[in-house]
Amino acid sequence: MKKYFVYFRVLFALTAVTSIFVPEILAIIMNWGDLAVLTGVGCVSTTVGQLLFKMIYLLARREKSSKLYDQIRKCWDTSNDPSVRKYCKDFAGQARMFTIGFYLSCFGNVITFTITAVIISTRESRSKDNGTYANYHLPFEVWYGSKVMHSLIFETAFICQIVASIICATGISGLDSTMMTLILHICGQFKLIQAWFRNIGRNIGQNVIKDNAFPGKLKRDIQKSIEHHRRMIIVVNEANNLLSPIIFMQFFTSGLEICLSGYAVTYGATGIDLIKFISYLSSMMVQLWIWCWPAELLIQESMKVADSVYFNIPWYNLPTSYRRDLCLVINRAQEYSCVSTAIFKDLSMRTLTNVFNTAASYFTLLQQMQSK
Repeated sequence: MKKYFVYFRVLFALTAVTSIFVPEILAIIMNWGDLAVLTGVGCVSTTVGQLLFKMIYLLARREKSSKLYDQIRKCWDTSNDPSVRKYCKDFAGQARMFTIGFYLSCFGNVITFTITAVIISTRESRSKDNGTYANYHLPFEVWYGSKVMHSLIFETAFICQIVASIICATGISGLDSTMMTLILHICGQFKLIQAWFRNIGRNIGQNVIKDNAFPGKLKRDIQKSIEHHRRMIIVVNEANNLLSPIIFMQFFTSGLEICLSGYAVTYGATGIDLIKFISYLSSMMVQLWIWCWPAELLIQESMKVADSVYFNIPWYNLPTSYRRDLCLVINRAQEYSCVSTAIFKDLSMRTLTNVFNTAASYFTLLQQMQSK
């Protein structure tokens, strides 16, 4: 029964997302040439399309996703020392805080679009003789056909859009925040490795250690730290293998998404519609930030492993075998671990600049189209 309930939830979520995405595509087709409608509908349909792609992709690679999740869970249990495990908990706390913030941002868009539609609809006149709305306004501009303006059908469509938009907001914030949390947990593991190497350096001190006098505990600690560093590099590679198509789709379309919502704010929206598109544009900025910020932290924390070994451990006084291994750790850590994809080699805060430049290029193109 649990398995069937999971299938039901997945199908229900896909149906809800599709119920927004397909009518918006139809609205774009029916209003082709109307730049104001295309920009307003296009920015929302791009976001929903991103969500639909992520859901289908992760369902197709659910075994790989589950394996990566299990690996991160096992990494969480690698240390029981409260003094060093706090680094992992700090990153977990940040992930939790930003997850809540991003969800509130996405859910705020649902509230903003709904309230805007209610206010506009109450202002419009209603033709009572045939039971139809002369001018109606749904939370999201779509095309359901001409019959949707009839009474009861319009109210049903209105409620269905609210339910579907809540599911979409939950899906967007849930999936993106999960990826952010995964990257932050990997950052926590690199922070943990740094703490281990600092503790090893304090235990060794400045004494010259001979091969026959090297303590067994220090041997185990060094081997454990080196092995865990190698393990985390493998985890980063597996995370890249899983996330690369998602990152490619996210940032390939984010420029268009920001351009369309920015154009709607600048030219397309007027009056109360302006508020909802400003809120929407802000959420898209937050969405890009929760991808780029953890990736930037991953680069920094992976590189700091080399510093923790070089400056905290007297590796030059250790036996030859350990000296060689630690030098290899330093050399490998200087080649930082990162989240990457085909067109964005190293995902970082600099990637935001590239996306904004792309959005500015699209924005200029739309301005030229409007002038013509």
